[in-house]
Amino acid sequence: MGKGKKPEMEVVGAEGCKCGGCKKPQFRFTFCSEHYDWFKFGLITKAGQKVTDFDKKFDHFVAYQERMKTAKAA
Repeated sequence: MGKGKKPEMEVVGAEGCKCGGCKKPQFRFTFCSEHYDWFKFGLITKAGQKVTDFDKKFDHFVAYQERMKTAKAA
């Protein structure tokens, strides 16, 4: 590793979700299905850490999911 470079991301478990404290099996990109949706929506980083504006984005995510439920029912 070169001087000043960040170390590569650590994979917590070969079969577990990378998001902190989650014990579910991996689904895609080292995340379980729930946390993969969070990753796609921008709630967590590739390393599984929450983004700085997580609360604001989470509110938008919940509203989006509610809209998708009503759209499918109609």
